[in-house]
Amino acid sequence: MSIKVVIECNLTQGKTGELDTFLLANVPTVRGFLGCERVSISFDEQSAVMVIDEDWQSVSHHQKYMQFISDNGVLEQLKSFMSVPPTIRYLQLSHY
Repeated sequence: MSIKVVIECNLTQGKTGELDTFLLANVPTVRGFLGCERVSISFDEQSAVMVIDEDWQSVSHHQKYMQFISDNGVLEQLKSFMSVPPTIRYLQLSHY
């Protein structure tokens, strides 16, 4: 059964141009990673919040991706755009 991953990020003001470049370079890797089914990113510019909304085949698939970006330094680069560490939630998808 698929799971939804919701990542909420409080962004550092003034880095949106650099963040756009970073996301354009790195989101295709997320989408192509084994187990990723969908990724979308939304912004609330007034409160400087970014929400990454993803569907994965399992929590394990997402955690393998997180380990991959931790090992290659991409996670640290992403965190450099944030004022605090992100909040990650794993939610079960329902089919009502």
